Amino acid sequence: MRRDHRRRTQDGTTLPEVVIVSALLMVVLAIAAQVMLSMLQVTSGADDRAGTADAARRAVETIDRLVRSGNILYDPALEPTSAANHLAPGLTMRIYTQSNGTQRCVQWRVNAGVLEQRSWSEAWRSDHVVSSWHPVVDRIVNTTATPLFALDAAHGFGSRLLQLDLRADSPAANAAPTVEIRSAITGRNTTYGYSTTVCSDVPPY
Repeated sequence: MRRDHRRRTQDGTTLPEVVIVSALLMVVLAIAAQVMLSMLQVTSGADDRAGTADAARRAVETIDRLVRSGNILYDPALEPTSAANHLAPGLTMRIYTQSNGTQRCVQWRVNAGVLEQRSWSEAWRSDHVVSSWHPVVDRIVNTTATPLFALDAAHGFGSRLLQLDLRADSPAANAAPTVEIRSAITGRNTTYGYSTTVCSDVPPY
């Protein structure tokens, strides 16, 4: 009897016990990994949204600076529609501005989700001063139903007050909500009798 008792107490863990413990450990590790992955996704989504918001604010600041020095603001709702040139009412705009003391025409358009900008001199046909399109901010999700640019003719601001509603998405993989920045910008110099056709001669796209 004494020999049998000693043999039983010196036996190791049985195979079923090892299998059960291993299975429980795998479940715990899987849960922990899922929690960590979720936390990383939330953090990444917040970072992406913050980055998108910063880029959108910089774009609005650029537009703000140019429009505030604007002499003429062309109505975005009346801009020509051209799918080939990525022009659509409310998604493109022209202004005549003297930002930084240089008078020039500036134009924006939304091209495949990217807000682009270019400029040209009023004498571009002779001096050939026409910039290429360059990106201002990407992931733009504005449509003609939610225009990015709108000229407000009400409240005595006729043709001077630009309503800006910029909407941009973070990377789709993070499912972050759309960033929206609204701003009302007044062109300060638009009442001084500048020709309303100065930027009507538009360079080729």
